[in-house]
Amino acid sequence: MATHASRVKGVTASSSRLQCSVESLILGLGIPSAIWAVSKLISVSIPAAVHGSPEQRFFWLSAGVVVEWLFVIGLWFVLRRRGLSFTDLGVWRSGTWPAWVVALLLAALSIGSNLRLLPRMHVSISSAFLPHGFHLFAALTLGITAGFCEEVLFRAYPMTQFTKAGYGKAANSYSWPRL
Repeated sequence: MATHASRVKGVTASSSRLQCSVESLILGLGIPSAIWAVSKLISVSIPAAVHGSPEQRFFWLSAGVVVEWLFVIGLWFVLRRRGLSFTDLGVWRSGTWPAWVVALLLAALSIGSNLRLLPRMHVSISSAFLPHGFHLFAALTLGITAGFCEEVLFRAYPMTQFTKAGYGKAANSYSWPRL
């Protein structure tokens, strides 16, 4: 009886590790491939998206934004099917107020540092917010997408799956399964 139980446990761990590896490959190769495909589709269907004004070129850059959010929505459906949520990945937990203060101060320092470089390149600071705040909108859209989607897709979900598959802390820190 003990032999049968250990064999079942070994098969379950093995299938869990295989599933973890397959899901990692889907995320690691699927997202860049999908971004490339959507970028190509946009550049073929909207030529101004590649050679037009900055506002028109945002459509080409938005391919990554669209693809990452679609993968997050797909992950949400996968989690729901498994009876889980983003909370189970640790995504909706908020930090303490001192941590938020430090994060906002570092963000302000980074933004200020970047804006200070514009006059050195003979570009006025107001151009970062014109036309009508479009560049600010683009930066916020790309920043929020990169921050949230990549944290969910490339840290929270894989690390949770690796832990459930029985990998140790060393494997989780590299987010790559041992075969």
